[in-house]
Amino acid sequence: MQKIKWSVLSILLAQFTYSAQAQQLDVLKHPVSNAITYSKTIQNSKLENKKTDLDREGVKGKFLPKVTANGMYGYMNSTIDIDLPTQTLPITGITLFEGSQRSRLSSQVALAGVTATQVIFSGLQISNGQKALEQKSIAQNLLLEASYDAIAQEIVLSFDQLMLLKEVDLLISDSEKRLNKEHLKVTKAIANGLAIPYDRDKIKLAMLELESKRAEVASNRELLYYKLEELTGLPMEEVQGVSYQLQEIILNLDEASQMNRKELDALQASQKAYEYALKKEKGAQLPLLLAFGNVSYINLFDTRITIKDAPVVGDVKTRGNHFRMAPNYTVGLGMKWNIFEGKEHKVNIEKAKMDILINANKIEDTKEKLSLLQRKTLADYNLALKKTSVNKQQMTIAQNNLFLASRQFEEGLQDVTERLEAENEYYKQSLAYYNQILSQRTAATTLLKSNGNLYQFIIR
Repeated sequence: MQKIKWSVLSILLAQFTYSAQAQQLDVLKHPVSNAITYSKTIQNSKLENKKTDLDREGVKGKFLPKVTANGMYGYMNSTIDIDLPTQTLPITGITLFEGSQRSRLSSQVALAGVTATQVIFSGLQISNGQKALEQKSIAQNLLLEASYDAIAQEIVLSFDQLMLLKEVDLLISDSEKRLNKEHLKVTKAIANGLAIPYDRDKIKLAMLELESKRAEVASNRELLYYKLEELTGLPMEEVQGVSYQLQEIILNLDEASQMNRKELDALQASQKAYEYALKKEKGAQLPLLLAFGNVSYINLFDTRITIKDAPVVGDVKTRGNHFRMAPNYTVGLGMKWNIFEGKEHKVNIEKAKMDILINANKIEDTKEKLSLLQRKTLADYNLALKKTSVNKQQMTIAQNNLFLASRQFEEGLQDVTERLEAENEYYKQSLAYYNQILSQRTAATTLLKSNGNLYQFIIR
């Protein structure tokens, strides 16, 4: 029972630690979400994806009937010359069609009609083309989601740098307090003849160095504020209001190491798109069947016909009021079959097959690289944890040495140079510790990002 209790306690403690670290990044949930929404690159990618959706709708619309209306009005004038074989009538001996006959035709023409056509069978080109575009849209959306992790990491690391500068400010303030105290003591000692101005100047020089570091921190902080304001689209006051303690991110490695890279899923969707594209090209070998219908109106009016030099009667002139055909109905089926197009169709099929092979190679290559990246980021994460533990011990030792140096300096057992060396060493080790915390957090976010889990880890 005692072992079970300790096991349950260990599990609860691990879950509490993991939850606490996740909650720490909860502070950045709003800035990260806002940065995703605000990013112009993301917005443009979404617009490109919508264009693909529109292309898919356009292909789908090819199954719908197409209706066209046309109308025409014009004047027609034509000269006709007919030379038929000469014929002689029996008994009468009258000769017909002797020589050529010339005539002139003029008329006004009015045409109007409506035609409807609809694809009945496209060799499955339309349906396969539509499915290919659908998979392309899925791949584009997955790649869009994959870019969220990079933006999320940039936001986290930028805020972490701000929190690092906050810790540096605290280190500088603590050092200033101690040095001010030592400066007052040395000044009194000089007045009493127990110290020399050299000691006071050494402390003053150390204080000026701290002032220089504080100015550098302020400049870096201002640049980070402007950068985050531009990245997140948040007002400066809200960016400045984000604050949290800079500490290690302890991950549940089983959960953090689950592969969820959207790029790999996008390649899988692209593979399906290429397969549908190949089916579409093969479908071009089949005939295209259409249904059509037409209703029209034709009218020839004010028609004049003149026949020159007609036998016996001479010139013959006649006139018609109109020649009208309405309504005219036509319905039927049509077929278009490209039996031979040189090598164009064969080349398109071979290219589609090559696209499938190329994408399959990309999938395998991506899996291998992601597997290697997963191992590397996990090793970097574990190494960062160990180095953080070492840096913390170094900082603790430097803090103890600083305490002893301060006591010995007060008792006159150390000179000012040794006292300042202890102060500088503590500052250096403390700064190294917080920089290592920053490196550890970078390793943790990189591990999450390499497996495609960083954005979800923050916003959940």
